[in-house]
Amino acid sequence: MGILTFIIRKRLLRQTNLFRHGAVVLCAIFLLCFPVSGHVETTPGEYSLKAAFLYNFAKFVEWPDNTFNVKDEFCVATLGRGPLDRELAALAGRKIQGRNMAIRKIDFPEEAANCQILFISRSELPRLESILDSLRGAPVLTVADRDDFCRMGGMLSLVIENGKISFDVNIRETQVAKLKPNSQLLRLARKIYGRQ
Repeated sequence: MGILTFIIRKRLLRQTNLFRHGAVVLCAIFLLCFPVSGHVETTPGEYSLKAAFLYNFAKFVEWPDNTFNVKDEFCVATLGRGPLDRELAALAGRKIQGRNMAIRKIDFPEEAANCQILFISRSELPRLESILDSLRGAPVLTVADRDDFCRMGGMLSLVIENGKISFDVNIRETQVAKLKPNSQLLRLARKIYGRQ
């Protein structure tokens, strides 16, 4: 942890907008190091942390301008039902990249085409392959809390390892969707899939 802190501090000193970048990086490091106690499925704070991860992922990824159908809205959708819905609803209206965060619950993956982030709930994992196929190439950041999500073609996978939430990234799938993850996000990832 000491080496990571040293590297981040050194990088932050070189940047012109020190306060803005420093706050984002420190927030991400705090979230990555925050322990999740107890059983994965029943931890009360687990889903509020996962919602915070989704919110912060949006700050580390660049979308093509033409993907925003509503210019002042940043849409985060959930497919299926799960405990994350309530936590995300509490974030509605916050600013992401100068846009108001809107939360949508959808029933079909095609509905996510008008959104920037799609969280796929555990209830939908049995049909994961068809969901990802229907969104392949669309500028929608797909996220799930399944260990093998990135190997299966998803973009970001939230995982719990040693009692802490971390994440994996599938860089190939983000490139196919014309999304650009920030280098800071990639440095914080546990694993990166599809790197050449």
